[in-house]
Amino acid sequence: MIVGAVAVGAWGRPRATADIDITVLVDETGLQELARAAEPLGLEVDRQWLEWNPLLQGAHVRLAGAGVVVDAMRPRDGHEEGAIQRRRELSLAGHRLWFAAPDDLILMKLKVGRPRDFEDAVGVLVAQREALDAEYMAEWAARLGIADELAYVLRESQPP
Repeated sequence: MIVGAVAVGAWGRPRATADIDITVLVDETGLQELARAAEPLGLEVDRQWLEWNPLLQGAHVRLAGAGVVVDAMRPRDGHEEGAIQRRRELSLAGHRLWFAAPDDLILMKLKVGRPRDFEDAVGVLVAQREALDAEYMAEWAARLGIADELAYVLRESQPP
């Protein structure tokens, strides 16, 4: 499923990004197989990036080529595994693609916790407020230890 800034653009407000982030339900071997399968498409593993990010080896691979960068990652926790089951199909540029559901995307952004991730979460909240499952988000936020972060973006997304 597509996550990250491309998903934020689909559910909230678009912003510039240098890559496409995807989460795939595979094990470490499956992630390596995905990287090998991408090579005939002109995408190669960015080995220097892996050297700079040793803690992500086996969980995340960056593929680059033909002016595109794809960050493919395995789920990091039970929430992300479940999010794959809750993903939603959307049409983008004439293609039907799978995206993280907006409430799952908000939780993913809050887990990362950079300032732009909070901005992204607020943008999705504003655009998707009526479609979000508030109980689901509150339950997962408590389990993930990000309840305060969720409360913050809920406050920030309220109309003046």
